[in-house]
Amino acid sequence: MKFLKYALIVLFSVGIMSCGSSGGDDEEKEDTVAPTLTITSPTTSTKVAAGANLSVNFTAADNVALASYTVTVSYTGAKSVKTVQEFSFNSISDTDAAGNALPSISGASKIISFNIAVTDIAKPGAYKLSVTVKDTAGKSTTKDISFEIE
Repeated sequence: MKFLKYALIVLFSVGIMSCGSSGGDDEEKEDTVAPTLTITSPTTSTKVAAGANLSVNFTAADNVALASYTVTVSYTGAKSVKTVQEFSFNSISDTDAAGNALPSISGASKIISFNIAVTDIAKPGAYKLSVTVKDTAGKSTTKDISFEIE
């Protein structure tokens, strides 16, 4: 009887200990923070000629995982201009200036670099490049940088 009592105590103790936390290794991180974003190219002093390539380079990071990005280039010149040159690229379906798939984004940190072909007929003037990065929880961060097409 005494043996059975000790055996039940040991089994109960093992059962209780196996239900405890293993130090957080198998717990998923909660995504409470929007991703961070740093655009290194273009810069506000960038001037690109029509018919050339615009170099785009940025670093994105998240506390859990990155999911996608979108890059938009829009004309910000004089309001009297009726035609607006606008380009939009996303990491899921678009290609760079050479026709290659845009770099994918995944993991907690990623450096993205590619070229955008500026058409020969692009209107000279001020443009804005906007980059939006989303994480796997749907949180996003957007940054803008102005540059010029000559």
